[in-house]
Amino acid sequence: MAFQPRFHVIAKVFKIGSPYPLTTRLPLKTHGRFELGGQRIRSVLLQGLFGERGDFAGADAVAIDMRGDRLSEIANMEDALQAFVRRMGTQTTPPALLALVPQAHDTEALTLALSLVVPHGPDAILLCGATCGVDVQKADIMLSVEEAKAGRVVGRTAILAVAGDNPKGPLSAMSFAGKSGRLAALAWSPTALAANLGVVASLDSMPLPCGLATARGLILLGAASAGVSAIDWLGAEADEDRVSEACRTALRDGFSAMICERPEQVATVNRLFS
Repeated sequence: MAFQPRFHVIAKVFKIGSPYPLTTRLPLKTHGRFELGGQRIRSVLLQGLFGERGDFAGADAVAIDMRGDRLSEIANMEDALQAFVRRMGTQTTPPALLALVPQAHDTEALTLALSLVVPHGPDAILLCGATCGVDVQKADIMLSVEEAKAGRVVGRTAILAVAGDNPKGPLSAMSFAGKSGRLAALAWSPTALAANLGVVASLDSMPLPCGLATARGLILLGAASAGVSAIDWLGAEADEDRVSEACRTALRDGFSAMICERPEQVATVNRLFS
């Protein structure tokens, strides 16, 4: 009988907060599939904290917008968060809980956002304005502090770095690799980046302007280099045909999920990313 060699990739992985390595088999990266805690994530619905919507349109995950300018909207954020999380729990299949938080450079605002949301056990944070891997490292440390204070398992909360909403992030896309075991995905926001570049980003302006197209490709390459998923972002477009085409393009290019700004987009995203 001919000798049949078998090969396994073995890596040393360090548990957060521990200097001792664990031996594990590296999972194969599966393009077109993104998971958090074993739950398949195709759509992430972005919602304000004080929305009155009765359901979440069947989104796999809901991201509470907790960026700095939203943190000053009312005095009692804790009560608003509790009410929001209770509404999520009434769903037949509760979506994953995410929080879109301020950039790492705004230490005060990020600390406030994390102190408010971590006690509710979010599955992940969307770290906006990520300019390089050091930002993810800083957020990792800040998350660990808040998880410990809240009595949560340290290291449980994943980080999705929105590196494509600013010019520096895509140019530093390679720097995100290996910076934190929490990093689960890189995302981009064409609308936010377009505002930085002074160009237009919409499904009416396809193909994308050169700067946006370059950034999109760099985010995909950075995610592949880091061994994590890439997440695309839909703006406020509501036309179903255009949303469908945007989803098909995202899948073709290698994105694994889509952030939605409108509930009407979710069904189309779920159908095409299934």
